[in-house]
Amino acid sequence: MAKKKRHHYIPRFYLKRFSINNEGNLLGLYNLTNRKFIQNAPLKSQAYENFLYGEDDEIENALAKMESNVAKMFYYWTDEKILYPPPIESNGFALLKRFILYQAFRTPQSGNDITETVNQGLKTVLKELEPELWEKMKEATLVYDNPVLLGLLNSIKHEKLLNFLDCKFLINLSVLPFLTSDSPIIFYNQLMEKANNYMGATGLGSAGLQIFYPIHPRLMICLFDSNVYEFGDNCINCCSTESIEEIHQLNGLQLANCESQLFFDDLISEEYINELCKNFEEYRGTSKKINRIINHENKKYFYMSSEDIHINLKLDFFKLKVNPINFKNQGVHFRHPSLAD
Repeated sequence: MAKKKRHHYIPRFYLKRFSINNEGNLLGLYNLTNRKFIQNAPLKSQAYENFLYGEDDEIENALAKMESNVAKMFYYWTDEKILYPPPIESNGFALLKRFILYQAFRTPQSGNDITETVNQGLKTVLKELEPELWEKMKEATLVYDNPVLLGLLNSIKHEKLLNFLDCKFLINLSVLPFLTSDSPIIFYNQLMEKANNYMGATGLGSAGLQIFYPIHPRLMICLFDSNVYEFGDNCINCCSTESIEEIHQLNGLQLANCESQLFFDDLISEEYINELCKNFEEYRGTSKKINRIINHENKKYFYMSSEDIHINLKLDFFKLKVNPINFKNQGVHFRHPSLAD
């Protein structure tokens, strides 16, 4: 029998960094569904669902053990201000990548994406191969008992797809803080955006992949393809920005990609949240699932891909080292040949 009923899909140690006065009790919250701004919401009541990872404690305990180790790194970075990312070949970096991957796939938003992907793919195949059955089922929805757990367990198999990414810190020196959300890991690809070839651009093994993860109102972890981008004039550990517009765009990605809730400290006002919604809410729901039947040499192939949200992102601290024209052709561009296996 499970002893832990509440399964927090955003760890409380993480949300504490965005709490009022960093005390870990209250934080700012905006619910997009209800259009409700709350300046002092209880932190412990946020970002959880009952038995999200199953009705025993196995997955929850494993995640808690990993979170305990990651929390120590976050403490050094955000409280002690020791701004040195773990070396690429270190156990610390392997742990950080694993934590980021699991965080991306342990949220209800991820579960919704899995359900949508499976249903659209199934109906595409049925329409091509069994049109009569498709006609009967086209309004039906296949539902998993626990799509979040399915996504989390599946992500474990793909840790190697985050290989060949560099890790640096972005320090926010502007007057505008970072905010975060109930789906805080952002996958992006400025290379493929400039190449006008965004289909599949945010696949874990894609060339040009960027991962943005705010861990404090003043600090963001950036993972990126160093063969494609120069980060902060080749800075060793971190770079900074004073640009309100750059921080605004990164906050906009949180709004565009979240399920329903934004989290922030007391320096974020309701007026700013309204401005953020005005600028970026149009991008919510613009991601696309791509499912096609391809006929080739008298055989049928099922092709599945996606096009995630992109906003024409402009960041001065990311500069392209390659020509986007070379990536205009459709198809998968891997960061490294080993990721194609």
